[in-house]
Amino acid sequence: MRIASAATELLVGFTKNLLNHEVFMQLDHFDRRIIASLQQDARMPVATIAERVNLSATPVSRRIKRLEDEGLIRAYAPVLDERKLGFELNAYVLINLAAHSDENIDAFEREIAQNSYVIACHAVTGDSDYLVHVIARDVEHLSQITLRKLVRIKGVRDVRSIIVLETIKEANALPLE
Repeated sequence: MRIASAATELLVGFTKNLLNHEVFMQLDHFDRRIIASLQQDARMPVATIAERVNLSATPVSRRIKRLEDEGLIRAYAPVLDERKLGFELNAYVLINLAAHSDENIDAFEREIAQNSYVIACHAVTGDSDYLVHVIARDVEHLSQITLRKLVRIKGVRDVRSIIVLETIKEANALPLE
């Protein structure tokens, strides 16, 4: 029942977060504009950001450092074109475990963490236990990933795949309300 209790804890935590505004970082309009610039281009020079937000470079550098130190900016990473790397197919795989024992959950999460074709995995509410985002070269490759890896994970009861036909929106930037 670890997934069910985790979902309950998540909902309780979310409710507490809504009531406790200290959980959220307080950002002024300069911070928001700096973040918006970095979300647009994480390699943008500080001088360019400073020009965009109407501050000098030194306060912009200090603000970026504070945002990094406080964990709002977790990393800087390139956004790769998956098709140029040979990954033509995106799929979402819905997975249910046979039992929600700690042993099954730990085995599943360990295997998922080691699978490089799994680019995201979420424990979810509803009819499935997990929503797994997988990339593959083609349908045959997805079949290999699913039938030779995911289905064979200890404790997995059933697997259903949804193949992405077309991506309508894919944003890397978060809203800064």
